[in-house]
Amino acid sequence: MYMKKSRKIRAGTLLLLAALCFTFIGGQTIQAADTSDKVAILGSGLNEAERTATLEQLKVDSGQDITVDIVNGTDAGRFIDATIADRDMISSVMVEFKNEGSGVSSEIVYPENITKIIDYQYSNAAITAGIYDCHITVAAIRPVTGESALTGVYKAAEVYGIDLDKDKLVAGNDELITVRVIEDNNANNEDFDSEDFSKALTEIKAELAELVEKEGKDNITIEQITVIINNVLNKYEINISQADIDKLAATLEKYKNTLSAEDIKKVLDQLKTFGEDTWGMAMDFLEGAEDSGWWTNVSSFFSDLFKAIGDFFSNLFD
Repeated sequence: MYMKKSRKIRAGTLLLLAALCFTFIGGQTIQAADTSDKVAILGSGLNEAERTATLEQLKVDSGQDITVDIVNGTDAGRFIDATIADRDMISSVMVEFKNEGSGVSSEIVYPENITKIIDYQYSNAAITAGIYDCHITVAAIRPVTGESALTGVYKAAEVYGIDLDKDKLVAGNDELITVRVIEDNNANNEDFDSEDFSKALTEIKAELAELVEKEGKDNITIEQITVIINNVLNKYEINISQADIDKLAATLEKYKNTLSAEDIKKVLDQLKTFGEDTWGMAMDFLEGAEDSGWWTNVSSFFSDLFKAIGDFFSNLFD
Protein backbone atom coordinates (compact mmCIF):
# COMPACT_ATOMS: atom_id res chain seq x y z
CA MET A 1 0.00 0.00 0.00
CA TYR A 2 1.22 3.52 -0.73
CA MET A 3 2.28 5.87 2.05
CA LYS A 4 -0.57 8.31 2.60
CA LYS A 5 -0.94 11.96 3.54
CA SER A 6 -4.41 13.29 2.92
CA ARG A 7 -7.50 14.99 4.27
CA LYS A 8 -10.83 13.23 4.73
CA ILE A 9 -14.34 14.60 4.76
CA ARG A 10 -17.31 12.40 5.68
CA ALA A 11 -19.32 11.82 2.53
CA GLY A 12 -22.73 12.05 4.18
CA THR A 13 -21.92 15.51 5.45
CA LEU A 14 -20.85 16.52 1.95
CA LEU A 15 -24.13 15.51 0.45
CA LEU A 16 -26.32 16.99 3.14
CA LEU A 17 -24.39 20.21 3.61
CA ALA A 18 -22.83 20.76 0.20
CA ALA A 19 -22.74 24.52 0.39
CA LEU A 20 -20.91 24.48 3.71
CA CYS A 21 -18.49 21.66 3.03
CA PHE A 22 -17.51 22.79 -0.46
CA THR A 23 -15.82 26.00 0.59
CA PHE A 24 -12.64 26.27 -1.44
CA ILE A 25 -9.61 28.51 -1.15
CA GLY A 26 -7.20 28.36 -4.07
CA GLY A 27 -8.74 25.12 -5.31
CA GLN A 28 -8.17 23.28 -2.03
CA THR A 29 -10.71 21.98 0.46
CA ILE A 30 -10.30 23.71 3.80
CA GLN A 31 -11.91 21.08 6.03
CA ALA A 32 -9.25 18.66 7.24
CA ALA A 33 -9.60 15.17 8.64
CA ASP A 34 -7.82 11.83 8.71
CA THR A 35 -6.94 9.52 5.81
CA SER A 36 -8.87 7.41 3.32
CA ASP A 37 -8.02 4.94 0.57
CA LYS A 38 -10.55 6.69 -1.68
CA VAL A 39 -10.00 10.16 -3.09
CA ALA A 40 -12.62 12.09 -5.07
CA ILE A 41 -11.35 14.90 -7.27
CA LEU A 42 -13.91 17.31 -8.72
CA GLY A 43 -13.33 19.54 -11.74
CA SER A 44 -12.99 23.24 -10.91
CA GLY A 45 -15.55 24.14 -13.60
CA LEU A 46 -18.41 22.73 -11.53
CA ASN A 47 -20.73 24.88 -9.46
CA GLU A 48 -21.96 23.73 -6.05
CA ALA A 49 -25.03 21.93 -7.36
CA GLU A 50 -22.94 20.19 -10.04
CA ARG A 51 -20.37 19.13 -7.44
CA THR A 52 -23.10 17.46 -5.41
CA ALA A 53 -24.54 15.78 -8.52
CA THR A 54 -21.07 14.57 -9.54
CA LEU A 55 -20.45 13.08 -6.10
CA GLU A 56 -23.73 11.22 -6.44
CA GLN A 57 -22.59 9.88 -9.82
CA LEU A 58 -19.38 8.72 -8.18
CA LYS A 59 -21.50 6.97 -5.50
CA VAL A 60 -20.12 9.06 -2.68
CA ASP A 61 -22.89 8.62 -0.14
CA SER A 62 -23.69 8.64 3.56
CA GLY A 63 -21.48 6.51 5.75
CA GLN A 64 -18.37 6.78 3.60
CA ASP A 65 -15.18 8.38 4.77
CA ILE A 66 -13.51 9.87 1.75
CA THR A 67 -11.07 12.58 0.80
CA VAL A 68 -12.46 15.24 -1.54
CA ASP A 69 -10.49 17.88 -3.39
CA ILE A 70 -10.55 20.03 -6.54
CA VAL A 71 -8.42 19.91 -9.69
CA ASN A 72 -7.94 23.19 -11.54
CA GLY A 73 -5.92 24.82 -14.28
CA THR A 74 -2.99 25.46 -11.96
CA ASP A 75 -2.75 21.71 -11.33
CA ALA A 76 -2.74 21.05 -15.08
CA GLY A 77 0.17 23.47 -15.41
CA ARG A 78 2.07 21.81 -12.56
CA PHE A 79 1.51 18.26 -13.71
CA ILE A 80 1.62 18.40 -17.51
CA ASP A 81 2.59 21.95 -18.51
CA ALA A 82 -0.87 22.42 -20.02
CA THR A 83 -2.90 25.62 -20.11
CA ILE A 84 -6.49 24.77 -19.21
CA ALA A 85 -9.06 27.25 -17.95
CA ASP A 86 -10.64 26.37 -14.61
CA ARG A 87 -14.11 26.57 -16.18
CA ASP A 88 -13.19 23.87 -18.71
CA MET A 89 -12.35 21.24 -16.08
CA ILE A 90 -15.61 19.33 -15.72
CA SER A 91 -14.80 15.59 -15.73
CA SER A 92 -14.14 14.29 -12.23
CA VAL A 93 -12.76 11.12 -10.70
CA MET A 94 -12.85 8.82 -7.75
CA VAL A 95 -9.63 6.87 -7.25
CA GLU A 96 -9.52 3.96 -4.84
CA PHE A 97 -5.95 3.00 -3.97
CA LYS A 98 -5.53 -0.72 -3.41
CA ASN A 99 -2.98 -3.24 -2.19
CA GLU A 100 0.21 -3.80 -4.15
CA GLY A 101 -0.32 -6.18 -7.05
CA SER A 102 -3.99 -5.30 -7.52
CA GLY A 103 -3.33 -3.60 -10.85
CA VAL A 104 -5.12 -0.66 -12.45
CA SER A 105 -8.74 -0.69 -13.61
CA SER A 106 -11.16 2.01 -14.73
CA GLU A 107 -14.83 2.63 -15.31
CA ILE A 108 -16.89 5.54 -16.61
CA VAL A 109 -20.31 6.24 -15.15
CA TYR A 110 -22.64 7.58 -17.83
CA PRO A 111 -20.16 6.88 -20.68
CA GLU A 112 -22.23 9.04 -23.03
CA ASN A 113 -20.89 12.07 -21.15
CA ILE A 114 -17.24 11.16 -21.82
CA THR A 115 -17.10 11.55 -25.56
CA LYS A 116 -13.47 10.91 -26.49
CA ILE A 117 -11.94 8.51 -23.95
CA ILE A 118 -12.76 4.86 -23.25
CA ASP A 119 -12.45 3.53 -19.70
CA TYR A 120 -9.44 1.23 -20.23
CA GLN A 121 -7.51 4.08 -21.87
CA TYR A 122 -7.34 5.81 -18.49
CA SER A 123 -5.82 2.65 -16.98
CA ASN A 124 -3.18 2.36 -19.67
CA ALA A 125 -2.21 6.04 -19.35
CA ALA A 126 -2.12 5.84 -15.54
CA ILE A 127 0.40 2.99 -15.73
CA THR A 128 2.57 5.07 -18.05
CA ALA A 129 2.30 7.91 -15.54
CA GLY A 130 3.57 5.66 -12.74
CA ILE A 131 0.26 5.39 -10.87
CA TYR A 132 -0.38 1.76 -9.96
CA ASP A 133 -2.75 -0.52 -8.04
CA CYS A 134 -5.92 1.54 -8.09
CA HIS A 135 -9.46 1.64 -9.43
CA ILE A 136 -10.42 4.81 -11.32
CA THR A 137 -14.02 5.93 -11.69
CA VAL A 138 -14.70 8.84 -14.06
CA ALA A 139 -17.86 10.95 -14.12
CA ALA A 140 -19.17 14.07 -15.83
CA ILE A 141 -22.52 15.81 -15.41
CA ARG A 142 -22.61 16.84 -19.09
CA PRO A 143 -20.83 15.77 -22.30
CA VAL A 144 -17.09 16.55 -22.30
CA THR A 145 -14.07 14.98 -23.98
CA GLY A 146 -12.86 13.47 -20.69
CA GLU A 147 -9.19 14.26 -21.22
CA SER A 148 -8.85 16.40 -18.09
CA ALA A 149 -10.00 13.47 -15.94
CA LEU A 150 -6.46 12.07 -16.12
CA THR A 151 -5.19 15.25 -14.47
CA GLY A 152 -7.75 14.51 -11.76
CA VAL A 153 -6.17 11.07 -11.31
CA TYR A 154 -2.80 12.78 -10.90
CA LYS A 155 -4.27 15.13 -8.31
CA ALA A 156 -5.81 12.19 -6.45
CA ALA A 157 -2.43 10.45 -6.31
CA GLU A 158 -0.79 13.62 -5.01
CA VAL A 159 -3.46 14.14 -2.33
CA TYR A 160 -3.11 10.49 -1.32
CA GLY A 161 0.61 11.01 -0.79
CA ILE A 162 2.21 9.32 -3.79
CA ASP A 163 5.48 10.82 -5.03
CA LEU A 164 4.92 11.83 -8.65
CA ASP A 165 7.44 12.05 -11.47
CA LYS A 166 6.51 14.91 -13.81
CA ASP A 167 8.13 13.28 -16.86
CA LYS A 168 5.93 10.23 -16.30
CA LEU A 169 2.83 12.39 -15.87
CA VAL A 170 3.56 14.19 -19.14
CA ALA A 171 4.16 10.85 -20.90
CA GLY A 172 0.86 9.46 -19.58
CA ASN A 173 -1.08 12.53 -20.69
CA ASP A 174 0.64 12.53 -24.08
CA GLU A 175 -0.33 8.88 -24.51
CA LEU A 176 -3.99 9.61 -23.79
CA ILE A 177 -4.05 12.50 -26.27
CA THR A 178 -2.18 10.52 -28.95
CA VAL A 179 -4.60 7.60 -28.65
CA ARG A 180 -7.52 10.01 -28.98
CA VAL A 181 -6.01 11.68 -32.06
CA ILE A 182 -5.26 8.34 -33.74
CA GLU A 183 -8.79 7.13 -33.00
CA ASP A 184 -10.22 10.33 -34.52
CA ASN A 185 -8.01 9.90 -37.58
CA ASN A 186 -9.27 6.35 -38.07
CA ALA A 187 -12.94 6.84 -37.34
CA ASN A 188 -13.79 5.60 -40.84
CA ASN A 189 -10.98 3.06 -41.13
CA GLU A 190 -12.35 -0.48 -41.46
CA ASP A 191 -8.92 -1.85 -40.49
CA PHE A 192 -8.98 -0.10 -37.11
CA ASP A 193 -10.66 -1.34 -33.95
CA SER A 194 -10.39 0.78 -30.80
CA GLU A 195 -10.21 -2.11 -28.38
CA ASP A 196 -7.65 -4.00 -30.45
CA PHE A 197 -5.58 -0.82 -30.69
CA SER A 198 -5.53 -0.50 -26.89
CA LYS A 199 -4.54 -4.16 -26.61
CA ALA A 200 -1.76 -3.56 -29.11
CA LEU A 201 -0.59 -0.48 -27.22
CA THR A 202 -0.41 -2.49 -23.99
CA GLU A 203 1.68 -5.13 -25.72
CA ILE A 204 3.91 -2.53 -27.41
CA LYS A 205 4.60 -0.84 -24.07
CA ALA A 206 5.43 -4.18 -22.47
CA GLU A 207 7.81 -5.18 -25.26
CA LEU A 208 9.46 -1.77 -25.14
CA ALA A 209 9.90 -1.99 -21.36
CA GLU A 210 11.49 -5.40 -21.74
CA LEU A 211 13.82 -4.08 -24.43
CA VAL A 212 14.84 -1.25 -22.10
CA GLU A 213 15.67 -3.88 -19.48
CA LYS A 214 17.87 -5.75 -21.97
CA GLU A 215 19.52 -2.89 -23.83
CA GLY A 216 19.20 0.21 -21.65
CA LYS A 217 16.95 3.10 -22.67
CA ASP A 218 19.82 5.19 -24.05
CA ASN A 219 20.58 2.47 -26.60
CA ILE A 220 17.08 2.25 -28.05
CA THR A 221 16.32 4.35 -31.12
CA ILE A 222 13.06 5.69 -32.51
CA GLU A 223 13.54 3.28 -35.42
CA GLN A 224 13.54 0.32 -33.03
CA ILE A 225 10.39 1.62 -31.37
CA THR A 226 8.80 1.88 -34.82
CA VAL A 227 9.70 -1.75 -35.56
CA ILE A 228 7.98 -2.86 -32.36
CA ILE A 229 4.90 -0.80 -33.23
CA ASN A 230 4.67 -2.24 -36.75
CA ASN A 231 5.17 -5.83 -35.56
CA VAL A 232 2.42 -5.62 -32.95
CA LEU A 233 -0.01 -3.67 -35.16
CA ASN A 234 0.47 -6.33 -37.85
CA LYS A 235 -0.28 -9.02 -35.27
CA TYR A 236 -3.63 -7.35 -34.54
CA GLU A 237 -4.22 -6.62 -38.23
CA ILE A 238 -4.40 -2.88 -37.55
CA ASN A 239 -3.58 -0.68 -40.52
CA ILE A 240 -2.97 3.01 -39.80
CA SER A 241 -1.11 5.75 -41.64
CA GLN A 242 2.63 6.31 -41.37
CA ALA A 243 1.88 9.70 -39.83
CA ASP A 244 -0.09 7.98 -37.04
CA ILE A 245 2.70 5.45 -36.54
CA ASP A 246 5.26 8.26 -36.30
CA LYS A 247 3.10 10.10 -33.77
CA LEU A 248 2.74 6.95 -31.67
CA ALA A 249 6.49 6.31 -31.88
CA ALA A 250 7.26 9.83 -30.64
CA THR A 251 4.83 9.33 -27.73
CA LEU A 252 6.36 5.97 -26.83
CA GLU A 253 9.83 7.48 -26.94
CA LYS A 254 8.72 9.76 -24.07
CA TYR A 255 7.45 6.68 -22.24
CA LYS A 256 10.74 4.86 -22.88
CA ASN A 257 12.75 7.77 -21.52
CA THR A 258 10.86 7.62 -18.19
CA LEU A 259 11.77 3.98 -17.54
CA SER A 260 14.55 3.33 -15.06
CA ALA A 261 16.06 -0.03 -14.21
CA GLU A 262 14.09 -0.18 -10.96
CA ASP A 263 10.84 0.61 -12.83
CA ILE A 264 10.88 -2.28 -15.24
CA LYS A 265 9.55 -5.14 -13.14
CA LYS A 266 6.81 -2.97 -11.64
CA VAL A 267 5.73 -1.63 -15.04
CA LEU A 268 5.70 -5.09 -16.61
CA ASP A 269 3.71 -6.51 -13.68
CA GLN A 270 1.17 -3.68 -13.94
CA LEU A 271 0.80 -4.03 -17.73
CA LYS A 272 0.49 -7.81 -17.40
CA THR A 273 -2.22 -7.54 -14.72
CA PHE A 274 -4.04 -4.84 -16.68
CA GLY A 275 -3.98 -6.82 -19.94
CA GLU A 276 -5.05 -10.07 -18.31
CA ASP A 277 -7.80 -8.55 -16.15
CA THR A 278 -9.21 -6.28 -18.87
CA TRP A 279 -9.12 -8.53 -21.91
CA GLY A 280 -7.76 -11.89 -20.78
CA MET A 281 -4.58 -11.23 -22.75
CA ALA A 282 -1.82 -13.82 -22.52
CA MET A 283 1.11 -11.65 -21.47
CA ASP A 284 3.47 -14.49 -20.59
CA PHE A 285 5.14 -13.88 -23.97
CA LEU A 286 7.20 -11.23 -22.19
CA GLU A 287 9.36 -13.76 -20.42
CA GLY A 288 10.23 -15.60 -23.60
CA ALA A 289 10.33 -12.79 -26.13
CA GLU A 290 14.00 -13.20 -26.93
CA ASP A 291 13.77 -17.00 -27.09
CA SER A 292 10.78 -16.82 -29.42
CA GLY A 293 12.81 -14.88 -31.96
CA TRP A 294 11.30 -11.43 -31.44
CA TRP A 295 14.64 -9.71 -30.82
CA THR A 296 16.23 -11.71 -33.63
CA ASN A 297 13.58 -10.27 -35.98
CA VAL A 298 14.34 -6.73 -34.81
CA SER A 299 18.09 -7.25 -35.24
CA SER A 300 17.54 -8.85 -38.64
CA PHE A 301 15.45 -5.86 -39.75
CA PHE A 302 18.26 -3.41 -39.06
CA SER A 303 20.90 -5.72 -40.50
CA ASP A 304 18.91 -6.00 -43.74
CA LEU A 305 18.26 -2.26 -43.77
CA PHE A 306 21.94 -1.35 -43.44
CA LYS A 307 22.91 -3.97 -46.04
CA ALA A 308 20.37 -2.52 -48.49
CA ILE A 309 21.74 0.98 -47.94
CA GLY A 310 25.30 -0.30 -48.48
CA ASP A 311 24.30 -2.12 -51.66
CA PHE A 312 22.55 1.00 -52.96
CA PHE A 313 25.64 3.17 -52.63
CA SER A 314 27.89 0.40 -53.92
CA ASN A 315 25.78 0.06 -57.06
CA LEU A 316 25.60 3.82 -57.41
CA PHE A 317 29.35 4.13 -57.87
CA ASP A 318 29.95 0.93 -59.87
